Amino acid sequence: MLPPKRRIQSWIVNGCTSLNLVLGLATVWLSCHGRLSAAACCLLGSVMWDAADGFLARRWKVASDFGAQLDSLADLTSFGIGGGAFVRGWQQGALPELAARPLGAWFGRTAAWRLARFNATPQRPGEFSGLPTTAVASLLALGYLSGATLHGWAGGALLALLAGLMISALPYPKFTRVGEVPGWLLVASVLAGLLNLRWTIWACSDLYLITGPWTWWRRRRRLELITG
Repeated sequence: MLPPKRRIQSWIVNGCTSLNLVLGLATVWLSCHGRLSAAACCLLGSVMWDAADGFLARRWKVASDFGAQLDSLADLTSFGIGGGAFVRGWQQGALPELAARPLGAWFGRTAAWRLARFNATPQRPGEFSGLPTTAVASLLALGYLSGATLHGWAGGALLALLAGLMISALPYPKFTRVGEVPGWLLVASVLAGLLNLRWTIWACSDLYLITGPWTWWRRRRRLELITG
């Protein structure tokens, strides 16, 4: 039995996870009813509450098996089912239903595979194997809210590729490593955002997506030099 203080802290952490789950369900409902701006905001809210529960669980040291299972279910609901419903709603009218529906389902499947692998496979410290579901959800929501026109077959192909990156073996840095980014780059990003928020969001998103293939290529080249 946990002491009263730690029990309350555990409830707070699980409460954050539950809010992630609730917003994920809201994302599904809003996407199915064509309210995509509100759905994108709920998707971003899920990302923030998912970050909050992980941060608080580590800070207070109240991680538990129950919390880990609840977190996985919440992530699957918000970023897998919610993300898939959002993509299907985004592409509705731009793609035939016979293409839009499988595209949404593809997001749900890749998110499920990604989360299962994360739970079952040891991760390298400081990085993810494959693009994290939270990153994909953030890219979807920010892309839509910033006016990205990922419509039609070309847009659908890019979204399918984005989902596929979740089950890739490409190494992506964890967001906790933001402190390793040079200070001048963070300042430049803030200033660029004040000048043109849309292009700054797209540029930062592209840079993060590139880090996976770039890190993989550098490691492969280093290995070839050592073994060659």
